[in-house]
Amino acid sequence: MTTRNPNFYHLLLHIDQDLAEQTRAQRCRCGGVLHSARYPRKPRGLPDETRSCFDFRYSFCCADCRCRTTPFSVRFLGRRVYAAAIMVVVSATRDSAGTAAAMRQLDTLGVPPSTIARWRRWWTTDFVSTPFWTLGQAMFVPPVVTAQMPASLLERFVSTPTPEPLLCLLRWLSPLTSGSAVSTLSEGR
Repeated sequence: MTTRNPNFYHLLLHIDQDLAEQTRAQRCRCGGVLHSARYPRKPRGLPDETRSCFDFRYSFCCADCRCRTTPFSVRFLGRRVYAAAIMVVVSATRDSAGTAAAMRQLDTLGVPPSTIARWRRWWTTDFVSTPFWTLGQAMFVPPVVTAQMPASLLERFVSTPTPEPLLCLLRWLSPLTSGSAVSTLSEGR
């Protein structure tokens, strides 16, 4: 299971570093220099040996206008307290895990059933009503079955050239991870 592989989380950290460097290089909307203003995070569900990869979120503060700019992320899905990979994998596999061994692996992540139910509602109602999904769903043929989200969405990334569909999905979802970065995208930057 990818969610137990420490190398996967180190890769996510490196991708976030690259996204942060790209954001910093673009400067603030006002043209000011962006200074590091990362903030602490304590996500749940991670193996102990990977916690250091998730103990902060990259963010920047403009030297001139003091506005905060938070870059896209593959480690975090907004303000949720679980890592994005955990949220996707648990939501996608809980109902289809099938084997007792798969269920035990999911149980080791320590996600309460009420949280999983809330995530599944988010995927099938809130997520599918976002402008991001409204525009993005057109790229999937055959269409994604929204009632089976995110499992049906993750399946669309299985045939991607990289060996890791979860990584591809997290990259695809990254525009959802930052309100300030999304507003920059909509301005054409």
